[in-house]
Amino acid sequence: MRNIDSERAAYARRFGWCRDSMVKSWLDGFMGTGYASDEGGWAFIRSGDFFYLAGRPDRPEDVARYIREEMGSEAVIVPEDMSWKQVLTSCGLPVNRVTRFHTRLPEAGLDRALLEQASKLTGCECVRLVRAGEREYEDLAACGWENSFVSNFSGREDFLKNGFAYCVYVGVELASAASTFGYYSGGYELQIATDPKFRRRGYACAAAAAFLLECLDRGKRPHWDAANMTSVRIAQRLGFEYDGEYEAMEIGR
Repeated sequence: MRNIDSERAAYARRFGWCRDSMVKSWLDGFMGTGYASDEGGWAFIRSGDFFYLAGRPDRPEDVARYIREEMGSEAVIVPEDMSWKQVLTSCGLPVNRVTRFHTRLPEAGLDRALLEQASKLTGCECVRLVRAGEREYEDLAACGWENSFVSNFSGREDFLKNGFAYCVYVGVELASAASTFGYYSGGYELQIATDPKFRRRGYACAAAAAFLLECLDRGKRPHWDAANMTSVRIAQRLGFEYDGEYEAMEIGR
């Protein structure tokens, strides 16, 4: 297989089926790397632990080898054709079929007043919402209950220059965060998670609302790809619309 990072424009149509903003990021030259089979049957974009796979499964052992050797024990595989599941399984990859969910912005856009209200934390004075700086970046990078807050960036300087995050702290403990999973010229992909022991307190909603407000301030489009219906419900509470489900594969999640 061969690297296709210098041929991005030529591969735009090959990935036209995929709605994920991380594909846009690769096409814009910001994040990810791409490869294609020498025979031209398939192409893929790898961005962090996400793997976008276009085309038919010729020489699937090359794809399986890359996932196994370069992505380790965790990966989300988004294929153009779910027949890849059987093929990758036959190559020894322990892939599981999963359902993920699309959301979309309403035609009228997001409601700033709603977001401003949702970003307000009430209750204990020890709970605070903070825009991430150098100290908070270190907490996001070292987080033990979520490993994707800053994982697509090369380091602190890259993240603070090209991404941003909002963190909820309970005392000195990171409880929840909404962070930049990826970016392209026109928008940002949101990554949201909450420490299991702090769930159902509205922290994720507040952090996400603050994240979305900054997107509005920057004139950028926010993207919310949901791994579960809990994420969908938070997105809907903040103004996004449910836009259907799609099939993917996972390893080690």
